[in-house]
Amino acid sequence: MSLKIEQKLKNNFFTEEKPKVYATGVFLVPMEVTIEGEKQYVWVVDEFNDDTYDEDGKICSPAICTTQKKNLIGY
Repeated sequence: MSLKIEQKLKNNFFTEEKPKVYATGVFLVPMEVTIEGEKQYVWVVDEFNDDTYDEDGKICSPAICTTQKKNLIGY
């Protein structure tokens, strides 16, 4: 099962956006979010630990967190 482009949790929408990357080694951790007072859990990236590729198959260096979408992937 994979996360679909748009998920709805209790009338709150979470939408995936590009860029999309593929990683052969990534650590995921559950993140607790509270929606309308109810706890929910989603997977988030904690650490990239192996080669990661952009949609064109080029090796890239993804940032785990950034203030600008354009800075999510470096080369």
